[in-house]
Amino acid sequence: MQKRILLLFIFSIVTSLSVSAGKLEKGFEALRIYNYFKAREIFNSSLHKNPMAAGFGLATIYSRTDNPFYDVNLAHSAILVSTWGITKTSESEKAILVKFGATEKNIISLKIYIDTLAFHVAEKKASVAAWNEYLDFYCGSVLTKEAITIRNELAFGETQIAGTWEAYKNFAVLYPDAIQHQTAISMYQRLLYETETKSGNISSYEKFLVDHSENPFCTNAEDAIFSLSVPDHNMEEYHHFILKYPKNRNVTDAWKSVYALYTADGKSTTIAQFWIAYPDFPFKETISEDLRLSMTTFYPIRQNEKWGFMDSTGQIIIPCAFDWVESFSEGIASAGSNDRSGFIGKNGKIAIAFDFDEVEAFNKGLAQVKKNGKVGLTDRAGHLVVPIVYDAISDFYDARAVVVRDGKYGYIDMFGSEVIACQYEQAGDFSGGIAYVVDSSKYGFIDHSGKIIINCEFEWVENFDHGSARVKKDGKYGLLASDGKLLLPCEYTNISGFTEGFAMVVLSEQCGYIRRNGTFAISCKYELDKNLLGESTFKNGLVRIKNKGKCGMLDSTEKVIVPFEFDDVLPFENGLAPVRKKELWGFIDSKIRLVIPYQYDWVSSFSNGMARIKRDDKIGWIDTKGKEIIVPQFQNATYVNRFICVNDGNANGLMDKKGNWILPCNYSKIEFVDATILRVEMNEKFGYYNIVKCEFIWKEDGVE
Repeated sequence: MQKRILLLFIFSIVTSLSVSAGKLEKGFEALRIYNYFKAREIFNSSLHKNPMAAGFGLATIYSRTDNPFYDVNLAHSAILVSTWGITKTSESEKAILVKFGATEKNIISLKIYIDTLAFHVAEKKASVAAWNEYLDFYCGSVLTKEAITIRNELAFGETQIAGTWEAYKNFAVLYPDAIQHQTAISMYQRLLYETETKSGNISSYEKFLVDHSENPFCTNAEDAIFSLSVPDHNMEEYHHFILKYPKNRNVTDAWKSVYALYTADGKSTTIAQFWIAYPDFPFKETISEDLRLSMTTFYPIRQNEKWGFMDSTGQIIIPCAFDWVESFSEGIASAGSNDRSGFIGKNGKIAIAFDFDEVEAFNKGLAQVKKNGKVGLTDRAGHLVVPIVYDAISDFYDARAVVVRDGKYGYIDMFGSEVIACQYEQAGDFSGGIAYVVDSSKYGFIDHSGKIIINCEFEWVENFDHGSARVKKDGKYGLLASDGKLLLPCEYTNISGFTEGFAMVVLSEQCGYIRRNGTFAISCKYELDKNLLGESTFKNGLVRIKNKGKCGMLDSTEKVIVPFEFDDVLPFENGLAPVRKKELWGFIDSKIRLVIPYQYDWVSSFSNGMARIKRDDKIGWIDTKGKEIIVPQFQNATYVNRFICVNDGNANGLMDKKGNWILPCNYSKIEFVDATILRVEMNEKFGYYNIVKCEFIWKEDGVE
C-alpha cells in the first residue's frame, strides 16, 4: 500500500518544473494561517510543475497532527517527491523558493522528522512485520541502522521462543548481517545435533556423522560414540571401539586407555606382555621407552644453579641444564629454560616445546599452560586441548571443568569444548551432574547441559554431596535436596559439613546433629561450644557433646557413651580417648576407666599406637601403656611415614618410633619423597638421604 502511494505521487509529476510563484505563495500563505484544505488543494495542483516546493508543502501538511490530513506515509511520499524535485529545480528557481522556506536544508530536516515519526509508529507496533515495512518503505532513513537492530532483536526473540533448529536456520538465512547471526548459526548447529541424536543411541550419532559431516558437533557425536562404546571402561571395550571406529578422533585416547589399564602396575614384565597382547598398538616407541625407564625413580637436583635429575643411586641421568624442574608426573616433568616453560620426558628430551610463560604438572593426561596471562590445557602430545584464552581453569569433576574468561565463569568438557558459556559471576565444580552458579549475587544450580534446575535465590550454597547441599538464605542455613526441595528449612544459625554422614546444626545457641536426609539423629538441645566447633564432628561413630558445662560423647542414636563429666574429650583411637579435667589431660578406655593419669597440658588422640603429649610447653610421645617413648623436650613433633619429625625450636630432626635418632636437629626442612628417601634442606641447600642405608646419596655443598 505504501509503495502504491509513493508511485502515485511520482507518476503525477510531469517534466515542466517552472515555478509559479503566485500560486505557491497562496499555498504557503494558506498553510501559514492553518487553512489546510486550501493549502492541500493548491499544493496538489502545483505538484506536477513544482515538485520541490509543492511536495514540501504537502509533506508539511501530512506530518502535522492538527489537521484531518495527518498521515505519516503520505508525508513520507510527499517529501520524497520534494527531495526528487531538488535535482530537477534550477538554482534560480531554488532562490525564489527560499521565501517559502522550501530550501534543501528544510526539506532534509522535514524528511528526518517524518522518518522519525514513522520510526515511533513502528516502535508502538513492536513487530517484525512493522519494522520490515518501515525498512522497506523508509529506505534511506537516518534511523535505518537502529530500525535494523530492533527488527533483528525482535526476530531473534521470536526465534528463541520457537526454539527449533529450523527457526534458527531461517533467522540466519534472513538476517546474515545481524549481530545475532553467529549465535543463531551456533544454536542451529547445536539444536540440529540434539534433535537428530535425541534417541541417544549409537546409530543416531553414526547417522548424524554421515548426514552432517560439516557440523561442528560432529566431534560431540564422535565423543558420544566413544562414551557409549565403553560403558564399563575395560580393555576389551576400548579395543573393540578402536577396531570398529578407526577414524574416530578418540582412537588415540582409546589406545592410551588400553595401555594404561593393561600396565597399571608399572612393571616391566607387564609392559613387555602388552606388546605381545596388542601387536597393533601404534606407539611402539612408547613401549620401548617405558620398558627402559619403568624401574627408575627420578629426583630433581641442582648444580651450578641449573637443574636436572638423578636416580636412587645418586647417578645423574638427566644433566643439569634447566633453570628449574618439577618432579615427574605421569611420565613427564615441567621445566624451564630462558624464561620459558615446557615439559621434558624421562629420556631428558623436550616432550613439549618451551613455548609457555608458566606450566603446571600433568593430571589425568592434561596440564595447564599459560601465555600472556591466559591459561589453556595441553595433552602429552603437545596439542592444545583447550586454547589459551581463559583467565583460569579448574580441575575436572564429572567431566566438566570451571573456566573463567573476562571475569565470567563457564564450563568446558574433557575435549576442551566450552559446553556452558562463560556467563556467571561464579561457578562451582560439578558433583553428581549438578553444579552451583552465581547470577546477580545469588546462588543456584545447573545441570550438565547448563540448564538452571534450581533458581538462583540463595546467599550461599555448597556442592551437592550424596544428594544434599547446605544452603543459606536470609542469613540462615538449611539443607537442600538435588530436586530443589528443602530437607531442612533455612532456620539455623549454622550447619557444619557432614562427617561420617552427620552434620552439626545450631539453633539459638544449642546444637544437635542431622543425617543427610535432613532428619535429626541427635536432638538440638545441647550446649554450643564455639571453641570446639571445628572439632565436634563424628569420629568412629561417636561425637563430642557439651551438656551443662561438661563434655561427653554420644553415638548416632543419642546414647551416652562417655558420660558428661569431663572438661573436654577427644575421639577414641586405639581403644583410648583423651579426656581433660582441671586443665590436665589423661586417657580413658572404652569402659571409661582412667588408664593414663591426668598429667599432661595437652594430648592428641592415639594414632599408630602413639599419642602426642605436651608438658611444660614441650612436646613428646607416649604409647598406649602411657610409657614415654619420646620424653617431652621438643617445640614440635609430628608423625610421618612411621617416623617422627621433631623440632627443638631451632631446626628439624628425625627419630624412629622407639625414640632413636635418624637425623639430628640440623635441618630447616625434612620431607619424605618416597618410602626410603628423605629430602633435607640446610642453609638454603638440599640433599637426599637414604634412611635404609643411613647415608646421603646426593647433596649440595653445605649440607651435612
